[in-house]
Amino acid sequence: MNGWMVLVAGAMVGLGVATIAAALVPNRPSLRAALSRLDAGPQDTFYAPRAASKGRFVVPARVGAIQDRYLPRVAEALGLRRFAADLRVVGWTPEDLALRKIGYAALGVAFPTVFALLLAATGVHVPLAVPTVVALALGAALFFVPELDVRRRAHEEREDMRRAACVYLELVALERAADAGTTEALDRAASIGDSRSFTRIREALLRAELSRVPAWYGLSELSDVMGVPELGDLADIMHLSGADGAAVYATLRARAASLRTQLLTSATAKANAASEHMVVPVALLGVAFMALVGYPAFIRILVG
Repeated sequence: MNGWMVLVAGAMVGLGVATIAAALVPNRPSLRAALSRLDAGPQDTFYAPRAASKGRFVVPARVGAIQDRYLPRVAEALGLRRFAADLRVVGWTPEDLALRKIGYAALGVAFPTVFALLLAATGVHVPLAVPTVVALALGAALFFVPELDVRRRAHEEREDMRRAACVYLELVALERAADAGTTEALDRAASIGDSRSFTRIREALLRAELSRVPAWYGLSELSDVMGVPELGDLADIMHLSGADGAAVYATLRARAASLRTQLLTSATAKANAASEHMVVPVALLGVAFMALVGYPAFIRILVG
């Protein structure tokens, strides 16, 4: 127990010294991070606030100042800019990802240490090497969990946007069949849905209107931000309708049917893959059941 007390006391003293030294070091913000905050693109000012508000925590001003000072450096050192496309989709920033990585790693390091201290308090002494190795391994494993979470969330957001784009294509086609104008058809079709994806579409159209550019430019911009080319196809079709006056009803219906077929094929492939993955557990369950049923007979034969 004395060894653990010395270890914890030394860690606390080291943390205090490091905090004091960091506070005395002059602030040298990253030039790239400062310019990126000043030059906020459409994905930072328009598409992401609704998503980012769900993932942020309300922190005190002092803690927020520390985060603003050091997190850009950490994000730059870890090279988290490579996740920029996925981060824009989920509404996070590289600093948010860096904070989550640090928090997960700290949790992984702290849990075995606290557990070992509790065991030591109850009289069960564990060798120092065991919690140390477990803490380092768990911390290293949890350090990469936020990256996987970002990729999973971004993939789900893109899949939702593809499904919404399929529905949106059909709605726009119906509005065009009702003799609605190009911009009017896009606005009316976007106002029908209330999902997150339709909200993004409405915001893209509103941004285009406020920027005094055609509505299909907003859809094209949203397609680039989300990484969903189906919205770009819709923007190109509506561009033909708005600029050249082309009849696009049949084109919209054909593109919607093609996208719907792609989504159904993808869903079928995922269902087949899930069914194949269930073969091994079911087979193992059958083998275990047969072993349980035949165990008495085997014992009688072997024992005699």
